[in-house]
Amino acid sequence: MRYINISNEKNRDAQVVYKAIPSPSKVHMAMESGEVVKNRRLLKGTSENSIKTLLKQYEEPGKVAEAIISDDPDVDLELEGKTLSNTARVYINDDEKVVYKIRKNEQVFLADGTMKEEREPRYLSANILIENPVKWTGKLIPRKNIYNKFVFKKNYQVCHVNGLTYDFLFAMAKDLADKDAMMMMAGAGEKTRGQLVFNDGGKPYHAFLEGRIDGEKYCLILHLTDLELKPIPKKEK
Repeated sequence: MRYINISNEKNRDAQVVYKAIPSPSKVHMAMESGEVVKNRRLLKGTSENSIKTLLKQYEEPGKVAEAIISDDPDVDLELEGKTLSNTARVYINDDEKVVYKIRKNEQVFLADGTMKEEREPRYLSANILIENPVKWTGKLIPRKNIYNKFVFKKNYQVCHVNGLTYDFLFAMAKDLADKDAMMMMAGAGEKTRGQLVFNDGGKPYHAFLEGRIDGEKYCLILHLTDLELKPIPKKEK
């Protein structure tokens, strides 16, 4: 189980669990007979048969087209169409050869799409299970307004581990549900700017906590975002 150390409005904290709960799709593809369609990952081709490689070999697009018509150099009959199971991501260079030593850069863009800076990625340590708990900031945003301000990329359900943490989380969910708002949560740690980092070397996210109540049942959802919706600046005429 994955744990998070979280505090409430009284700065009382507890270690509880969080988990992703994918919603089952209500729509699925089927054949005319009603048989369910299953997706498979197939090998499309190799670097030796790519158009980029063929252009280097034949030098002109016209010659590549003639070769494809006559000899099918873009198809590997032994490999193409095979089913893939376990795969791993690799990095390649301009010659489509695998490279084993890379240097990553992080690009930061402004609201109008222009690049602000390019820098080395920051390595951040996880800050959800440290001495300083994830804080209840008191900054509430009405639930009906927040979806026009952020794009949520991940959602986790926060769950209790015993009777005491049930009361702890139920009170938080009820407070948020009664106010029909989401609470902005903040994490501690260097260079995080109050954002939550769930894994060492992971990405920082702004987090908003939503609460729902149904009798004695509750649901606490932690919504994560790294993208804020802003209007595009108007250009001066």
